[in-house]
Amino acid sequence: MTSLAAYFLALFGNFLLSLGFSLQKKYVSWLSAKRRGVRIKRGEIIGWLSGFTLMNLQPIFNYLALGKLAPNIVAAIGGSNIVFTIILSYFLLGERIPAGKIPWIALMAGSLALAGFVGQESSKQFQVEAFWTAFFIPTGFAMLVLLANRKMTPAQVGIFLGSAAGALGGFMVLALEALRMTRGSDFMSWIFSPYLYVYIFCGISSFSIKQVAFERGRMAAVAPSFYGLLVLYPSIATYFVSSVPLHPQQILAFLGISVSIILISL
Repeated sequence: MTSLAAYFLALFGNFLLSLGFSLQKKYVSWLSAKRRGVRIKRGEIIGWLSGFTLMNLQPIFNYLALGKLAPNIVAAIGGSNIVFTIILSYFLLGERIPAGKIPWIALMAGSLALAGFVGQESSKQFQVEAFWTAFFIPTGFAMLVLLANRKMTPAQVGIFLGSAAGALGGFMVLALEALRMTRGSDFMSWIFSPYLYVYIFCGISSFSIKQVAFERGRMAAVAPSFYGLLVLYPSIATYFVSSVPLHPQQILAFLGISVSIILISL
């Protein structure tokens, strides 16, 4: 498999994730149908379960892409989710695409193309100390913010908790890379690797912290900080964890992706 094929594989995985989100949104009403006294439709259950299945296929595509691409590229491609979701919401949910977001969608597409054009081969190095440092930074930050969030304004809660949730969610790519580097495709041995539990911890923590952020913070602050750090944090951490070389064009692409995410989310 070539690097270009790996790029489109990761992109397709993110399309499936966005399609899964959209299908769950479209057919979510069946979950409350009984409570509302409405008959549950089989088609709605099938549609929702199809969305759930597609969402959980995405890590497979990321894992395969990591065989040829560095984690920062795979993480950056994750920014495409926000564009795919907007486009699919238009076709599946009938939601309007605001004209003001179109330039930022174009910026996202261009930045993703630049990240793929510059590319970067998968690293053969793995710095254990850097991995754990990069893991404990957002974990410790999230714990501090959760302890202090009642003294913060809704905007501050949204920014800080959204950032922590995004960084932990993005770090899942590095945990997947750690599994690939240390255990390879011997999936049964993953059970005995601490990196599997880091992956699970980051997924659960990111989801849980985001719910607290949604409840106590301002949505206008949560979404940009969450999606921005979801891409930016693992992209930066990769340079230390995988010792990949620094390319100025990549930094430009990552910034373009992060800026477009923030402006689309606002």
